[in-house]
Amino acid sequence: MKKGFTLIELLAVIVILAVIALIATPIILNIVDKARGKGRSQTANGVLTAAKYFYMESVLDTNVEYPSTGLEFVCNGEACTATVGATIKDEGIALLSAEELTTYSLKFSGKVPSSGSIIVTTDGVITPNNLAVDSKLCTYDEEKKLFTEC
Repeated sequence: MKKGFTLIELLAVIVILAVIALIATPIILNIVDKARGKGRSQTANGVLTAAKYFYMESVLDTNVEYPSTGLEFVCNGEACTATVGATIKDEGIALLSAEELTTYSLKFSGKVPSSGSIIVTTDGVITPNNLAVDSKLCTYDEEKKLFTEC
């Protein structure tokens, strides 16, 4: 007499494993998505914190130039920088004079937002504009003053 499993028994085990995989996969993917979303929110909040630190440091450093509209730190996936300088007009279009440009950067650890900006005013108001991390637009909660999800 031969010992082993019949084809029906093997198929039954395969079907049971497939059902378990079908049930578990969406649950695991949902957990991974939530973790990535929290990571993106933490990145966006890190940029906000960096903007607050920049403002606090600029209060002590009298060399920081603020335009009347505030410094706008534009994030492009590589850095969040604000450029200030003398403007010149070229055929009615305002351009920054290359000789007198000053660039400020936000210093933070982690991933740089792929798009959007943060405006820092002379009175310390920090305003985010369409900040996106990994091309996911982040939702800013005005009451809590932080990003709640991305």
